[in-house]
Amino acid sequence: MRRIIFLCILILLLFVSCSTMVSIPYIEPSVIDMGGYRNLAVASAVPYHGIIPYTSWVPWRDTFSPRFRIRSGFSPSIAASVAEYATTELYSTLSESGFFNLLSPARTDAILERGRLGYSISEELKDLGYDAVLIPRIENMNVDEYVYAEPTEEWWTDSDGKRHRHIEYEYYYKQTATISYSLTLVDTETGAIVTKRTFADSRYRESTFDPVWGILADPGYLFRRMISSFDEGILRQFVPRTRLYDITLMKNKPKNDDAKIAYDYAKDGNLSAALDGFLSVWENDRHLPSGYNAALLTAATGDYDKALELLQDVQTSYSNDDVRAFYRDLLTIRSRNAEGEGQISGETSAVPVAAADDNAIYFALLD
Repeated sequence: MRRIIFLCILILLLFVSCSTMVSIPYIEPSVIDMGGYRNLAVASAVPYHGIIPYTSWVPWRDTFSPRFRIRSGFSPSIAASVAEYATTELYSTLSESGFFNLLSPARTDAILERGRLGYSISEELKDLGYDAVLIPRIENMNVDEYVYAEPTEEWWTDSDGKRHRHIEYEYYYKQTATISYSLTLVDTETGAIVTKRTFADSRYRESTFDPVWGILADPGYLFRRMISSFDEGILRQFVPRTRLYDITLMKNKPKNDDAKIAYDYAKDGNLSAALDGFLSVWENDRHLPSGYNAALLTAATGDYDKALELLQDVQTSYSNDDVRAFYRDLLTIRSRNAEGEGQISGETSAVPVAAADDNAIYFALLD
């Protein structure tokens, strides 16, 4: 039985090693079309203004009598520190994307504050060349924490043969944090909200602790982890990015000796020579795998139209599920790439949801 399993694994590894993966690059458009908002002012995150319930002394949740009083690691300044972290993380994430020309939170905040003195926020941002302002806000925060003990019972016998019981306790704590975090995009031309996106998460940590220390860890760590976990979602919402569609070359079945050199070129990473080889075999022999692989490698150069034409040609000679599936996928790739390129070039832009009085919408989001 072990020999059979070993042979199966060996065959699988051999199959994988013989497969050549090719990557087709394309631009994945962002959910929100930011083509018209690449000059973006980023405000500091508005801290959570609500009450975060907690107790100075962490409650016990077990049937054993607690012998220690454990102080919470919660700090009253946690709302402000989480908002500060969210500001830094957001600005860094957007900056590193390379897609935006950003106005820093410090400068954006100063302009927003001047709005309270009667200055037009939108006009000032427009004069500086910024198309929109992004206002992050911590909508909700909550912390729940408790401690508990788990006993381990040990028995021992003394020299007189009398049995004795001894109980050792292992102490644990559990902290659960939840957060809701929003990003609101305001068009500086109209003073209207373009979109609002909300991200929410809940995390916990559970571990042993030494009750002698008498204080638990700061739950801010959990909030920072959640804020960082939103980065990918924020990029998906606001930034078009290059993606790769990975696909494997079709195997040389039915075998064509003339195509072998093209497979060797592909395996060595010489995709240009491999493309020429597969094209030649397809045109001369109408070899299905060669036609499919030629289309695949053509798409990898970014020429989706030519690749689709080649796949259509293959489909006139063969009825093949892999060819049909790749054709459908490539149509989607071409469509999404065109949309992504439009966002990057700024040919399209998001449409504001509703107009608002100047400054009023900003104050509503900041207060």
